[in-house]
Amino acid sequence: MNNNLTVAPFRQQLLQHLKQLDKPQQVTLANTKDTVLPREHHGSGSTPLILTCYDGFIDMVQWLLHNDVDVDQCRDDGVTGLKDGWSPLNTASDKGHTDIVKLLLEKNPNVDLCNKDGWSPLNTASKRGDTNIVKLLLEKDANVDLCNNDGLSPLNTASDKRTYCNSTVTASSNVRDYISELSVGYGFDVVVSSSPLHIACFMGRTDIVHCLLNYHVNINITKEDGATPLFYAWEVGHEDIVRLLLDKEADTQICRLDGRSPLNIATDNGHSSIVKMLTEHIKKGDTLSS
Repeated sequence: MNNNLTVAPFRQQLLQHLKQLDKPQQVTLANTKDTVLPREHHGSGSTPLILTCYDGFIDMVQWLLHNDVDVDQCRDDGVTGLKDGWSPLNTASDKGHTDIVKLLLEKNPNVDLCNKDGWSPLNTASKRGDTNIVKLLLEKDANVDLCNNDGLSPLNTASDKRTYCNSTVTASSNVRDYISELSVGYGFDVVVSSSPLHIACFMGRTDIVHCLLNYHVNINITKEDGATPLFYAWEVGHEDIVRLLLDKEADTQICRLDGRSPLNIATDNGHSSIVKMLTEHIKKGDTLSS
């Protein structure tokens, strides 16, 4: 990248010059791909839009978007059509450039366009903990159940210890106490292959559960072991979340592959009030169906 671009007055002079060119010339420049760097280089196939989204140059992004640039363009290696596959939206989400994300979304990009490792913009923003960008993407119906190639979901996308510890900080106190009594690997087992709703239910994040349910996520989505989000809410004892899930007609009859039901889990963990809640819920259902 030309280091002069980091200087705002230089960019303004450059933009003034670009805007004086004929429209076809501007469009050609806006859609130019790098062909100088060798294909094995991480920047091979980069475009002005991708680079300016990376650096956060909103003035340059605005000019590019006004010149028929492909908002879904990805870096490529000239052979497969896809190298790292970082789209402008994914790049801006990764760098936390909220204003640029807003501009890109106005052009109706593919909000679920993943890079070669399966990272979607929502997954990328979730990894950073950027709630502003996450909200913007959700408003555009980004797929909240879309996992990366490692099976990690947008709500908790990394299995390394640092990210997991950051997640537990946001958990309720009873979750932290519960985890502390179990093996070190238990928390990681919860994270891996879980959907956003699974993690939110486990962590006791009622606000996130509300948000996800408002966007019509699959309330009965199962992990590899057959556990639904309801299992985790009952396991830790989050009564408010259990009530939310039941009100949204979560299936209480689904069992894990080991044959255990949510009721079994709640009973084993001594959550008598939740057991009572389920009993009343089942009775109500029986009355309505009779």
